[in-house]
Amino acid sequence: MGSRLQELSGETTLWIVAVNLDVLSGYTLWGGDDPDRFLTVEDRLVLAPDVEALISHLPRSGRHSFSGDARYGKFRQEVTSAYSPGAADGDESGRYDFSGTLEALRDRDVLYAPHSGMAADCLGAALDLGLQFGAESVGYQLARHGPLDRLYRAIWKEIDESELDYLECEAALVRLIEWMEGLAWAWPARTWT
Repeated sequence: MGSRLQELSGETTLWIVAVNLDVLSGYTLWGGDDPDRFLTVEDRLVLAPDVEALISHLPRSGRHSFSGDARYGKFRQEVTSAYSPGAADGDESGRYDFSGTLEALRDRDVLYAPHSGMAADCLGAALDLGLQFGAESVGYQLARHGPLDRLYRAIWKEIDESELDYLECEAALVRLIEWMEGLAWAWPARTWT
């Protein structure tokens, strides 16, 4: 990540991130603290095809998850000048690789580096997104309870691997990914500026 964009993200607590699901992948914003959230417009998860498209289409107004947040306004205003495509071969993002996590889970490597870090990040991000849609949402229930909660605790060594049912974890992660893909914009079906 270029140093100016990194500084801007640190100041605003908003980060450009890549999200790899199953069928869909793209770039969005994540962060904001109190609580962290993803960029949604009209309750749809924004996944742009590249960083430039995300930046050029950041919503100015309307129903989006950062509406009224002054930090978002600052980020939106300054991101174009802060973004430097050459700084990271065009990819200025962090990454949530759900499809890679699912593969590591199927291979039984999910509890070991480097997969465990990505899995923990993905499960934490899914919890953030689920919370955006409420404690009763499918995403929140899947990320916070049951097999994926046990997986998260096993990654952090709070429970033993023997307490995991890998097939249950896999089924829950597949459902979580499907839920997230169901929330996503079918880019560029709609202009959200």
